[in-house]
Amino acid sequence: MQIFRAVVEAGSFAGGARKLGLSNAMVSKQISRLEALLGVRLLTRTTRRLQLTAEGERYLQGAARLLDELGELEAELGEQRGEVRGRLRLSAPLDFGVRELMPALQAFEQAHPGVELEVVLEDRRVDPLAEDFDLVVRIGTLEDSSLIARPLMAMPVHLYGAPSYFERYGVPQHPRELANHRCLHYSLQRGGPGWVFQIDGQLERVRYRPVLTCNNGRALVEAAARGMGLAMKPTFLGEPEVRRGRLVRVLERFAPPPFEVHLLYAERELMPARLRVLIETLLAHFQARSA
Repeated sequence: MQIFRAVVEAGSFAGGARKLGLSNAMVSKQISRLEALLGVRLLTRTTRRLQLTAEGERYLQGAARLLDELGELEAELGEQRGEVRGRLRLSAPLDFGVRELMPALQAFEQAHPGVELEVVLEDRRVDPLAEDFDLVVRIGTLEDSSLIARPLMAMPVHLYGAPSYFERYGVPQHPRELANHRCLHYSLQRGGPGWVFQIDGQLERVRYRPVLTCNNGRALVEAAARGMGLAMKPTFLGEPEVRRGRLVRVLERFAPPPFEVHLLYAERELMPARLRVLIETLLAHFQARSA
């Protein structure tokens, strides 16, 4: 069952073999033995790809359920002996995951080698219930939902520009002047082109017309560092370029409140120990950094 699922997930015998650390011949032999045992063809093989038969689809669903239940049972028994084992799926924004999350996950992995972590980094808002994630890192305003939210950190944000940009276009002195500047827009930002500033003691959204739109924050920081425009970015992305002299903060006295970062997970009658320990590890890591 494990070999069959690995082959289907990888899309090839070779991919399944690499995933499991087996030879291609062993994987092919085991699939043939499984089909002979069941008396049905599970996969149709062509020179280009594998395709599940109707019987293969049905068997995959049942096999996956049984394997997951077996994994949960083994993890529970291990946890009774003080071990933390099993598999966890975690979703986080791309740049935050690379720069901020990996050090915390390294500490978790070293302390709990029996846990298999699958980390999916992408900037879209995933649905942990529909997409089978155990834990989601969410930046920004939370929507009302049945999910449990735990505050992870407050992430400062600033408006950045390159010295070469300011030499050419001048330094804005007030957020409302941004209508006359070249602004770089993060396309996954909610609400369209606009940045929030503290103006006269109140939060005000200032609209702009973007000259460049991109779905990746690191790319926008690089564009700003090359003098292409101004970018509103979190400090973990902007400050390294400030230290290199490639970027400068502007409009600091109007800086918006920090973005809130949360851990989201579904309420469970009994939370697996591995998930509880991962949450505790992440909370402790970021709390220690902010102290």
